[in-house]
Amino acid sequence: MKAKNIIIGITGSIAAYKACDLISQLKRNGHSVTVVMTREAEEFITLLTLETLSGNRAYRDMFQLPDKREVIHVSLARKADIIVVCPATANIIGKLAGGICDDLLTCTIISSASPVLIVPAMNDNMYRHETTRKNIRELRKIGYKFVEPIHGNLACGSVGIGHIAGLKEIAVKINKILAQPRRG
Repeated sequence: MKAKNIIIGITGSIAAYKACDLISQLKRNGHSVTVVMTREAEEFITLLTLETLSGNRAYRDMFQLPDKREVIHVSLARKADIIVVCPATANIIGKLAGGICDDLLTCTIISSASPVLIVPAMNDNMYRHETTRKNIRELRKIGYKFVEPIHGNLACGSVGIGHIAGLKEIAVKINKILAQPRRG
C-alpha cells in the first residue's frame, strides 16, 4: 500500500500511551503520522514524545503559530487520508456527535472529508451508558468507523468492557479503510 497521511488524535485517557506504539507501527509501515492531541491528553503524554515518535510536528493548541500562514485545522484536515482518534474518550465521542468544535482535534475532524476511525477507551459504565451508546450510533450513521473496546482491566481497578482494543486490530482496521476508494 502506498504511504498515506494519517492523523492520530489523542484524548485524555490513560490509554494514551498505547498511541505511541500505534504511531511507531504506522511509521514502520511507511506512513506519515501527524498527532493532534487534546489538552487533557497532555496529562498522560507529551508533545515531545509524540513528535519524536512521529518525526513530525505534533499539535495541541488551536492558536499555536503555524509553520506557514495557514489555518491549522483546515490545513491538517486537507492533507489527512484518515483521522484515527486513539484513544477516544466519552467526551470526544459526545462532542463529535453533537458537532461541538471547541479544540484543535474536533475542529480538524469536522473540517475533514477523510474517513474517521474512533478507538474508544473508558470505564465500562461510561462505555455502556445510554448517552455514550446514542452518540456512537449517531456517529456510525454519518459514516464514522469504530474499533470496539475489549473486556479487560480498566484504570479504575475494575474489569469490564472499555479496555482499548489491541494494536493489531486497530492497524488492520486502518489499512482496511485506507484500501477503500475515497469518495468525494
